[in-house]
Amino acid sequence: MNRDPVDPIPPEAMLGASDWDDEDLLTVTEATTRLDGEIAAARKRVQQAEGAQASDALAAERLRLQQLVAAAERIWSAQARAPR
Repeated sequence: MNRDPVDPIPPEAMLGASDWDDEDLLTVTEATTRLDGEIAAARKRVQQAEGAQASDALAAERLRLQQLVAAAERIWSAQARAPR
């Protein structure tokens, strides 16, 4: 067994170059605004699927809408409980 010191592997060698500058960091307000827009779009897709009587698409869109609304409710609830 070799007991010579081992040079550490730098993170960029394992993970590649950092793309931190490209990250899109959102505030809660920005995220909520985007979520509201997606909820409106999902509601429109549900209405369109209902009109077309596309049952598979309708079920998927309804599920997506439920998930989006639940996420928005979690955010609203957290904001209401947050210290001011």
